[in-house]
Formats: sequence, C-alpha cells, structure tokens
Amino acid sequence: MIKLETAHIEEVRGIRKLDIDFGKGTFAISGPNGSGKSGVIDAIEFGLTGEIGRLTGRGTKGLSVSEHGPHVDKVKFPDAAFVELKVFIPALGKSATITRKVSAPSKPKIVPADSDVKAALDEIADHPEITLARRDILRFILVEPTKRSEEIQAILKLEEIGQTRAALNTAQNKLQAAYKSASNLVQSSRDTLQRHLQIATFGAAELLAAINPKREPLGLPKLEKLAPDTQLDAGLSDADKLPEFNKLSVLRDLKAMSDALGTLADMGKEDAAAILTGIATLEVDPTLLQALQRRSLVEKGLDLVDSPECPLCDHPWPDEDHLLSHLKAKLAKSEDAGKLQASLLKNGTGIAGYGDSLLGLLRQTLRIAKVEGDAACAELVTAWGTDLQELKGQLSSFEGLIGLKERLTDGWPRMPEGFPSKLATLAAKVDAKPDQSAAIEAQTYLTTAQLRLNDYRDAMRKNGAAKAASNSAKAAYEAYCRVMEDELNALYEDVQDDFSTFYRLINEDDEAKFTAKLTPSEGRLDFGVNFYERGLFPPGAYHSEGHQDGMGVCLYLALMKRLFGKNFTIALLDDVVMSVDSGHRYQFCRLLKTHFPDTQFIITTHDRLWAEQMRSAGLITAKTSLAFHSWTVDTGPLVESNADIWDEIAATLAKGKVETAAHGLRHHLEYASRHIADHLGARPVFRADGNYELGELLPSVLSRAKDLYGKAADAAQSWGNAAAKEAAIERKTTLSGSSGASNVEQWAVNKAVHYNEWANFGKKDFEPVVAAFKELLECLRCKDCQSWLYVTPRSGSPESLRCQCSAVNLNLKANHK
Repeated sequence: MIKLETAHIEEVRGIRKLDIDFGKGTFAISGPNGSGKSGVIDAIEFGLTGEIGRLTGRGTKGLSVSEHGPHVDKVKFPDAAFVELKVFIPALGKSATITRKVSAPSKPKIVPADSDVKAALDEIADHPEITLARRDILRFILVEPTKRSEEIQAILKLEEIGQTRAALNTAQNKLQAAYKSASNLVQSSRDTLQRHLQIATFGAAELLAAINPKREPLGLPKLEKLAPDTQLDAGLSDADKLPEFNKLSVLRDLKAMSDALGTLADMGKEDAAAILTGIATLEVDPTLLQALQRRSLVEKGLDLVDSPECPLCDHPWPDEDHLLSHLKAKLAKSEDAGKLQASLLKNGTGIAGYGDSLLGLLRQTLRIAKVEGDAACAELVTAWGTDLQELKGQLSSFEGLIGLKERLTDGWPRMPEGFPSKLATLAAKVDAKPDQSAAIEAQTYLTTAQLRLNDYRDAMRKNGAAKAASNSAKAAYEAYCRVMEDELNALYEDVQDDFSTFYRLINEDDEAKFTAKLTPSEGRLDFGVNFYERGLFPPGAYHSEGHQDGMGVCLYLALMKRLFGKNFTIALLDDVVMSVDSGHRYQFCRLLKTHFPDTQFIITTHDRLWAEQMRSAGLITAKTSLAFHSWTVDTGPLVESNADIWDEIAATLAKGKVETAAHGLRHHLEYASRHIADHLGARPVFRADGNYELGELLPSVLSRAKDLYGKAADAAQSWGNAAAKEAAIERKTTLSGSSGASNVEQWAVNKAVHYNEWANFGKKDFEPVVAAFKELLECLRCKDCQSWLYVTPRSGSPESLRCQCSAVNLNLKANHK
C-alpha cells in the first residue's frame, strides 16, 4: 500500500487546477457543501485506480469517467484533464509518481517504472474500498443479512465464498428436483409392472410367485431367486418370444386408465385449493406480488439512498428517513410474499406428482393404441400427455402457478373431450380379440413382464444415480457451509472484537460495556449489538442514527484492519466523520491516532467546527489541513488560506464578474476573521453552532485589535519604552485610519457599504472595497512572516502580542511600580 505525498489536479471534475501537499500524514479538507471537497477525493481515486466510484458505481447509468470525469468546460478536451500523484511506498522505502489522464485512464505514466513500484500501484488499484463515502456507511448496518454478507465479503475479497455457496445450493436444488422426477418414474414403472403381474405387494417373492406358474406350462425351469440380471422369460427362444401383447394385461392397463379418470376430480384437490387460496390472497393484496417482483430492485434502491430523492425514480421525499422507511416497508412486504411463494411452489410440486402418475398410465395407453392401429385414440392421448408436460413446467415456477387460476378452478387434469369414449372403444376392441391360448398367454405374459421389469430396472438405475447425485450435492453443500461458517466465524470474531473495541472507545461515556456479534449462516450475516446490557439486538432496533453511523465507521475500520493488517496505510473518508455524534468526535480522533497510527486518512467534512476539533485533538495541524470557502465553475474550489486570493479576486473582477469576486472576498474575510478572532481572543456574541456571520466576527476582531494596541502602548508607557509605545500607537493609528475599518464601523448605519450589498456593486465601485479590506488585514499580520498576530498566553490575561517570527512582539504587561 501507499501514502500520499503530493497531488496536482487539473481539469478533473469541478477542479480547474489545485496542488496539495499531504506530507504522508492524515489530512483534512473542509468547506461548505458544493465547495469541491469530494472532487479532490474523486481525483485521488482516479489517479490511483483509473476509476471514479461516484461515476461507475450502482445507480450511475449514463455516467462515465470519459464523459463526466473532465471539468465541464473540458469535456471535448479530455487530454487536458489529468492527475499527478506523488506517493510513498513504505514496503519499498521509496517514492514514485503516477500521472493519469482522463483520455487514457488505463495507461498511467509511472516514474520510476520499476516492476516493484508497478506491482504496489496495481495492488492499490485493486482495492477501491479504501474510499468510503457517507452514502456507503450504512451498507453494513441497516441491510438484510444476505446483503450484509455480500457487502462484507466483497470488502474482504471473499466474493467467491458466497458465489460458490450459491452455485452449490443451485446445483443441490436442481439435483433434488431431478431425484424427485426420477422417483416418480420409478413409482410409475413399478405400478405398471405390478399391475401386469397382478400382485398386491411388490417384492421378489411375490414377483416369482406370479412368474413361475407361467413358466411351468411352457416347460421352463422354475426361477429360484430374483437377481439383478434375472430374465423372467429366460429359456424362451427368440422364435417363441411373441410380440408384447398380452390381452389380459392390456385390459388391466386400460382399466387402470379408466379407473384413474373416475378419480380426476379428487387428484391433487387439496394442493389445488391451497394454490387458489394463495392466488386469492395476491388478488386481494396485489402489492404482495409487486413487492416480490420488485424485491431485488428495492434492495438495490436501499443501497443507493443518499438523499431525500428516490434513486430509482427521482421522486422527492420530505427527508431521507421517510424514504428509507418506505423502502424498508416494501422489503418487509416482499418477505411475506416470499413465504407465500414457497408455499405455492410446494403445492405445485404435489400436483406435478399426480401428473407424473397420469403420464405413466397415458404412456401405456398410447402404446396399446399404436399396436391396435387406433390413430384417433393415439392422437388424443398424445395431445393430453403434451398438455400435462407443459402443465408440469408451469407448476414449477411462481409466475406459471399464478397464471393457472382458471385451470385449477375448472380441474387441472383437463381431460380432452371424448377421451372416455375413445378409451372405451379401444378397450372394447381389445376385449373383442379372441382369448389367447394358454401357451401364447404364458409366452406374452413373460415377454411383457420382462419388458416392464427392464423399464423398472432402468428407472431404478436412473433413480439411484439421481439419488447419489442429490445426496452428494447436499453433502457438498452442507460440508462447504459448515467449513465456510467455521472459517467465517473465526474471521468475524476478529472483526467483531475490533469493532466492539473501536465503538467502546468512541462511546466510552455511555457504552463502555458494549459488545457485538456477527453470525454467518448459509449466505446470511446476522448482526447483533448490545444495548445497555439489555441483550443483543439489530443495530436499527434501539440505537440512534448517529450511533448507527458510528457503528458503520467502526465496522469499516475493523474490516480494513482485517483485510490489510499493517498494510492499511491509506483511507479516503469522504464526509464520513460527519456521521459520528458531535459529542464523540474527540474520541474518534483518539481512535484513529491510537489504533491506526501508521494509516494516512484523507478526510473531508462540510462541518467547520468538526475540522477545528480534529485540529484541537492533534489529528491534523494547520499544515495538514485545507479549507475551501466556495466554488465556482470558472475557478473551481477557492481555498480560504490561499495566498493568491487577491490575485484571484482581481482576475475575476477583470472579467466583470463582481458577484463572484464579492463572494470570494466575503468568504476570505470570514476565514481570516475566524483565525484572527481565535488568535487575539476576540469576543463575538456566542453561538452554540459556531457558525458566525462576517458581521459578527470582523467588528469584534477590529475592536479587540484596537484594544490590544492601546494596551501595548500603555504598557510601553509604564516601562518607559518610547520605541515600543510609538510602534503600538502607529499600528493602532494605521488600523483606525484604514478605510476597511471605516467600512466595518459604518455597516451598522450605512447599508450601502454592507457586505450583503457587494454583489450589486459595479466593478469600479467594488475595486476600492477590495483594496480597503486587503489593507485592513495587513494591519493584523506581520509584514515579514505574513502570519496573523496572536496573544500569549492563550488563556488568562494576555502578556504579549506577537507574530511567529517575533518581528512583532508587543508587551501587554504594564509596570505596576
């Protein structure tokens, strides 16, 4: 894995040109929504992988890196859009540069082009999971167990486990269905043989007891035992083996067919009634069927929710929670439909079994009709058999079943009109044949018995093979699931222990005894978390959304630790830390510092206060953070601390864009005022949310600076230091005489010069405003080192006002002699 040293981004997404020095350490980028923070993450991701997850993930149909990766003004010139990243590879102890253009994302330029460097960069390209966006954070928490299993196994590069399990399960189901069909064929062929032999119980002794009396008149030896290779007509010469027509046996077959016709109304009656009840349920509540049909779509929609707009149809909702609740209700509805579906399919299998019995009788009837040359009857039997085969196909699918309402109501066998009379005619034709002599009857009896025994043996062999295959598939599936669960249990125990540790650290004030349990089983991953020692519950049961978000981040970190170990050197967290409760953010910083000291986190946040908290906690510093104050399509992100801000404002004014220039000046003044207010200990009216308006900050900064300069002059006077007194008075006089300061003082009485009206100024009117505030800010910084002046100590009574290089060092402590 790698760490980022620097990034140079040009014309990628919303960024025109930007250089960032990451310094191989954790780095934070803050700014309001729409200021370009995520564009930096997109650019880094593109530079490392050649892809932009925001454009290539699910729900991004119609989007592509080639068309939407370049800045909107460079869509036709993708060659101008590129990212150059300088990275450090800890395992190799050396740096490398990778340059990737949008016009050729799969052909990066790597320097040095050493094989080990390329291998390291190939590895990082294979791990898009190093990027975590806020919309992804709950994909492990508030999802169905099957979906959670897929997501986490994908993170851990274990997708093949789930795919193999699913393939084995599919094979098992297919082979079980084949075994069921083979068993039905065994039953049908056995019934046919048993009917011919006229035996009540099917067994070797009973079979021999029926065969031997037919062999004796023909002078054939008695068969003593029935072996797998025993031939019932053994001893008959080929010349003696008459065609398969035994009048009495044929009449019994036709009678069996006729008797079956009398029971058609009761065949599968209970199963048919159950199916009709299920169909009626679907008709009363059609949303059940819709829910089942849309289940996979709803699951995908839940994954894609990241705003109050539905990701499937763009319909706006009051808020994201309403949309999530709606989709979850649909998913729950589909679970009820799933149970109904399983029940209907089971009943369909029952009717299919009766269909197999009918087909067995029809096969014998067809054979008889062909022998007797009864084409009309044969045609009718063939048509009915074909219809029953098609019905079996419908009975095996949910969609087919719900389309059988009319047929199941009228009688599913749907016997062809005129079939009983055709069958009776065929039976009469056979019955009219002269009775066979005892010898011929015995010969045809044995010949028919052997043919039917062959059919039965063949069915048994196929059934044995089908059973072995089904049992093997079941054993393989169960063994795989058992081994998979053992291995996953061990893996998930490590993950859940780390997850619990991380979560306890963040929430040590109220959940110091928190525990969690990940339980894998047959493609599912159940997740239970402790709620104040009341037991394990799903994360969404009792925990607040903020806590759920915190769980998502902690589980992600635990997975990354398990996946990469010591090689977890970089992670891109795009507005993810916003998900952590504000009261637990210092603990979150401590978590990253203590448990991941060697990991470089690139963090974006739209919460300015959160950025300050990260700095206060020591996770980042002024040098390892960047603040965007706004964004325009022409300039891209505008950096608050940008030393060239005045040049940017001048360039914007040169184009006549006063509104854009006014926006940039206001945000720069807000940025500078916050820092100067902090450095000087200014006292604006307190705001709990920390969101101070420029009109609140700058006046308090101006007042505090004048007060400090006055105190510095008084202190110098008390010490008899004329030079220091003169320097302090000069600074105060310069500040008071600044036209920018005059503007600030007039804001309360003259709205014509208020910052809210700047956008309405003309270019000539606004240029003096820019110059005035540039002059004002210069009064509050050191000309040599360009740092803002600050008081020391920061708490208590200040003793000096100084800059970083000490060129300005005004004493504030008076001589009290």
